[in-house]
Amino acid sequence: MYRVARRVPLARKAGTRGFATEKELRDRLGTIKNISKVTKAMNMVAAAKLRKHQDALGASKSFSKGVDGLMFEADSDKPTMVVPFSTDKGLCGGVNTFVNREAKKQMSDLGENYTLFTYGVKSKSNLQRVFGSKLVGGIVDCTGGNPVTFAEACEVAAFLGEQDAGNMKVIYNSFVNMITYDTLVLDIPSAQAFAAEADKKFEAYEEEGDEGGVMTSFYEFILACKIFGIINECQTCEQSSRMTAMDTSSSNADEMYDKLLLQANRVRQAKITKELMEIVGGASAIQDG
Repeated sequence: MYRVARRVPLARKAGTRGFATEKELRDRLGTIKNISKVTKAMNMVAAAKLRKHQDALGASKSFSKGVDGLMFEADSDKPTMVVPFSTDKGLCGGVNTFVNREAKKQMSDLGENYTLFTYGVKSKSNLQRVFGSKLVGGIVDCTGGNPVTFAEACEVAAFLGEQDAGNMKVIYNSFVNMITYDTLVLDIPSAQAFAAEADKKFEAYEEEGDEGGVMTSFYEFILACKIFGIINECQTCEQSSRMTAMDTSSSNADEMYDKLLLQANRVRQAKITKELMEIVGGASAIQDG
């Protein structure tokens, strides 16, 4: 007994090029229009947040200006801890790419004498794949998208100070203007190295209180001020870069929409022209008959 095989309609092979139908073009136009609406909304949200973060950045610079120059380089026998500061969310241009690239460069220069501590999801997810054996910890979703408070910066600084490591190389983006930021590396000594060198650096000042306790508290305060300014710099760079990226995406989506609309109108016009020619040809055939 023979079984008749059912015919299966042949589908167009993947990767083959062909003319898009009018329906396919209209569907694509609808998708691009929705994407443009999303990017424009994200652009407006980023612009509103940027103003808030710029105000917080100005306040943090004024607050931490008094401790500028109090940090100094000190020698340590322990491995250097590389601390890249990235964002928790994407769609913000190359802010995370530059930080991760600089972190990889610093770790390459240090050889094997280093440890890695990440701030932000993007640094952790990018660097732990290759440098996972050196990763000693990380902090994610610290501020929830809001401007960082000094209390939150103190918690981050305390967590960094608890790590059993030598000096720190903090990598972050510094805000310059709406479209420009610089990737900087800040060297911060460990608490032990700071305490060992503090007597020589601040010998002109008198200490009051427990011996050694004053310098420990002083180090924690300076570190918290530095971290407070760094996180504000990173947050401002994130919002400015996201606003620029979403504005560029919106422009590209509008340009693509105009090109596809022109192509869809041409397909529609060709279809109408073909139908008119068929009608005219049919009418001529009837008259000749």
